[in-house]
Amino acid sequence: MTDHVQGHISAYVDLLTDDVQAVERQLGAIRLLNETDDAVIVHDIAGDLANTTLATEWVVAPRQFERRDWYLMAMHRFMSFAGITGYNILIPEDREELTLVIEELNVPNVFQFVLNDDANGGVYFTEMGQEEKLFYWSLEKHQIFFNSHAITNLLVANYRTKTTANQIRPLANLLREFGRYMEREFKYDVDYNILETADNFIYPMVQSEMPAGMIDRLFVLSAESHYFLQGMPNGAAMLLNNDVELRVFYDENTAAIGGQEWHFQVIDGQDALSLLDVLLDYDFIGTWYLKERKTIEVASRELVFNGGPKKPAEVKGVQVELLLPREVY
Repeated sequence: MTDHVQGHISAYVDLLTDDVQAVERQLGAIRLLNETDDAVIVHDIAGDLANTTLATEWVVAPRQFERRDWYLMAMHRFMSFAGITGYNILIPEDREELTLVIEELNVPNVFQFVLNDDANGGVYFTEMGQEEKLFYWSLEKHQIFFNSHAITNLLVANYRTKTTANQIRPLANLLREFGRYMEREFKYDVDYNILETADNFIYPMVQSEMPAGMIDRLFVLSAESHYFLQGMPNGAAMLLNNDVELRVFYDENTAAIGGQEWHFQVIDGQDALSLLDVLLDYDFIGTWYLKERKTIEVASRELVFNGGPKKPAEVKGVQVELLLPREVY
């Protein structure tokens, strides 16, 4: 007769061994994610960890990081490789959880990744206090899409009323430089929209109706602020400090509302400033944009953002040659 005690003990040892090996495999992956200087390995391991759960039954780790935390750990490693500074990663004493904060930003700011539970997968980089999803990230698809609506809500409508543009700008720079690094190192598809700084970038718009009177209202605000809006072909332009030029204009397009497809363009001569920078630096333009965005707003990818401005995934803002003369008319 088979000794049932021996059989039970052998099965018990096998179950424990399987769980121990699973724990050891995950610990090895986490250690490598934390210590390697190879960005490709970081990317691969983060993707693996984000798609697996340590589902052991006989050997249980009572405190574990969540899948979302591996995204933030990977982001931290990538930013360290890129030399991006100005932030800190916090870990509470009572649980395993990663949180990013901007060190010198003197308003509450707590950022974590939130899992996207639809078929697109990936995560959202989210300010947890306001629940604004600033960008979407998929390790698997090599995609980072910034959310102009959420970025404007948080940085312009919220933070700018409480602190200075110089306090806020490190966050905007961090987001943009992280995207640049991932685009450069891993050939990511990155939609910067409102964060783009190239002079020849034409900001893609969402138009819900004809923006009647938009230019007139900006003209009134500019006159009160000693910056003068002047006419140009199909729109207007404003010369700001340091020869920075903001243009608001349209192209004729029968498919657009009223036959006019509106755009913004920011030209500084150095590819250094984005439309977001202008909204932060000039309160009257930021106020005007927040009011006008009910009818016209910089667009984000419709594929992954709901409740904000929509842009079909195949219609990304393109780099084009300057369509208009540099001088303000």
